[in-house]
This record gives sequence, C-alpha cells and structure tokens, in this order.
Amino acid sequence: MSVVRSCLRASAIILSVMLSVGCGDRSLSSLPSPSGESVAMTGEYPSVVKVIAPGGYGMCTGTFVSRRAVLTAAHCTQLAGTYTVITSFGIFYTSNRINMGPGIVDDPNDISILYFASNVADPSLGHVSTITDNIGSGEEVRLVGFGCNDIARRTGSGVKRTGTNVVYDVSDYIELITPLNTGAGVRGILGPSNRAGSCFGDSGGPMFKTVGGELQVIGVAHAGGYNSSYTFSDYVSLDRTDNRNWIINVSNNLNLDIEI
Repeated sequence: MSVVRSCLRASAIILSVMLSVGCGDRSLSSLPSPSGESVAMTGEYPSVVKVIAPGGYGMCTGTFVSRRAVLTAAHCTQLAGTYTVITSFGIFYTSNRINMGPGIVDDPNDISILYFASNVADPSLGHVSTITDNIGSGEEVRLVGFGCNDIARRTGSGVKRTGTNVVYDVSDYIELITPLNTGAGVRGILGPSNRAGSCFGDSGGPMFKTVGGELQVIGVAHAGGYNSSYTFSDYVSLDRTDNRNWIINVSNNLNLDIEI
C-alpha cells in the first residue's frame, strides 16, 4: 500500500493539506542524506515539455515518447479541447488525446497520450525519450518537471527543474520521500538536489532511470502529499504490464512509433 493518500486536480499532485501518513515499516537509512542544495533549474532534457489544458485551465508536464506523441497523466487531460504543448523547439497544439485510467485518487493507470497528426519532435536532437521497465527500491532516479517551489502557497511553477532521488518503495506506484523544506532558495521539483520530489505542475512528468548511459522513462508523476517532516511522491510505474501493454497497443493502433 502506498504511503501517499491524496486527491488529484488537473494540474496539482501535491495537496496543501496535512497528511497523517508515515514511512511504514521500511527504514529511511537507504535514502541519501539531504544535500542541502536546491533542485536545479535547467534548460536541458528537451523531451520534457509543458502541457497547458484547454482554455489555460491547468498546467502539467509531459514527455515526448515518439515524434508525435506526448506521455502525461490522465488527470491532466480530462478536458475536451485543444492542449498546448510548449517545448524548447516550438509550441504545438492538439486536441487528440487518449487516457488509460480515469485519473482519480489511487489510479495506478493514471497515464494519457496526447498525439499530433504529423511529426513534431526529432529524436536525433534528443526530443524523444525511450520508455523502459524494471525498477526497484534503492535505485537512483531523476525527476524533471515544471512544478512549484512551495507546497502551501503553490507558487513558482512554470520553470523546468530537475533533481535526483532514490526509490523508497515500489508498490502500486514508484514511491519517493523528500525532506520537507520550503525555505528560501528551494526550487521544485521540490527538495534538495539529491532528494527531489514532485509538486503542483509536475503532474504527468517523467521519472527517469539510467539504462546504458541513457535516461529512459520509468514513471509518470501521479500524486503526492506531505506531513510535518516529509513530502511523498507517487509515480505511475511503467514497469507494470498493464501500463506497458496499453502504451504498446495505443502506439500500434495509431501508428505512433512510441519508443518502448
């Protein structure tokens, strides 16, 4: 059972409420000590993009996983209409979307694909990331997203940021734990640079693991919460057979050539 229990909204994965959750029976000793350094703003990771909901009602993060497909969260794509995808290589628009899960609380299938009628991303320029499998507790992962830097105030979103963490547990989700620090200089993706966690606006964004020297997508930002000491981040696992099969079927049916 996940350590995170919270509700979802279109662009928010961390609720500004106090959660009565703990760290279960697992020890935190396997996690790195906080570095004391803020998560870094970045202009890298061109496959990671900002997703704006129709009418500007909500902001999320997504990842190009083929020349014309963006992987994000289903709770980010609940509205009919045109989605704006803002990248380092242009701004693109689409109303084409397909959701796997309902995008509600405790939805381990909270993934969605936005797709374009023609190719817009160039893999040779790093615009496209491959989806991978096989993740376990203790593995280092990298988070990238456009989320906020203050949970309570929900401020600071819209700037691409990145940091690393070590997987706390794998249950229905890939779980991360981050020391709570909303002091000056903190930049979400939230937390110390080596204990990053997700915040409002990171929904749908990628969790990367390194495979053969390449960062590949293993998770999608789903939900989170916090107590007085820690923030908790749940990522949908792309190691799950049902999620992988759904992506493969969508790719085949729509000729999306998703890298999985």
